[in-house]
Amino acid sequence: MFKKYVFQSQNPGYRFLFLGAVHGNETAGTLAQQQIIKMLNEHKLRLIKGSVTFIPVVNEAAHKKDCRFVDVNLNRVVCKHAFPQNNEERIANLLTQEIDNCDIMIDLHSTHCPKDEAFAFIDYPSPDNQKVLSVIPVRYALAGWPAIYAKRADISNFCTESYAHSQGKIGLTVECGYHKSPQSVKIAQNSILNVLASFGCIDMPKPLAQSPEIITLDSYVIKPNEGNLSRSFSHLDYLPHGTTIAQTANGQTFKSSFDGYIIMPNPEANVGSEWFYLGRKQKPSL
Repeated sequence: MFKKYVFQSQNPGYRFLFLGAVHGNETAGTLAQQQIIKMLNEHKLRLIKGSVTFIPVVNEAAHKKDCRFVDVNLNRVVCKHAFPQNNEERIANLLTQEIDNCDIMIDLHSTHCPKDEAFAFIDYPSPDNQKVLSVIPVRYALAGWPAIYAKRADISNFCTESYAHSQGKIGLTVECGYHKSPQSVKIAQNSILNVLASFGCIDMPKPLAQSPEIITLDSYVIKPNEGNLSRSFSHLDYLPHGTTIAQTANGQTFKSSFDGYIIMPNPEANVGSEWFYLGRKQKPSL
């Protein structure tokens, strides 16, 4: 159901897995992987240790329709399904096999709004995951995703990152910026190259490590009825306490209950799906 490209060096090392278009209309990771596959095939880039598997388009059916998913959100059903019922559950059964066979997984996504800044998820802040995060070219990282989903039962946390963690793998998700921005493709490409170089797997200098600012997720809102965001928000816009965020057609209003940030606002969200998240800046350790 998806096409993969595997490159194997002559020397032992980590097994890397890069994913694109888990959501079909998020193509930054797709285009970046295609560029790097071309570089490897043309010997403009050399793999000197370990192996790399690229899956530029995980959700082929959604990608062809230029939509997020066909039946259900694939990144909420990444687990093994004994009796898969739809397109995304069938993909999940294949995708989990690929994650089982890797050591390090990087899932490349993009976001909905033109001014969105790139960021990474650090759902499981192990030393290995933090090492990978330190070479991802983003200024911000989001923490706390598993914790906010554990508080509620309306969305399950079966994403690629949670499955990788459950199998003892190193795994991060990178949101590369706005879907249609050329800069998002560059961030995806640099993420791939930096990770491979940091482990000494390609013939490129190791990147300098950095420490992105951490935003901790606090809560999220599922769109209950038809409605609109109160303005054209961008990811990581600052929201003072009391800011009106959204209103439904039947008059329900959502306001910020603290000084914080709006995370991944989706003006095109369907009823019953995530509309926006709210987060707080993480206080520095003393």
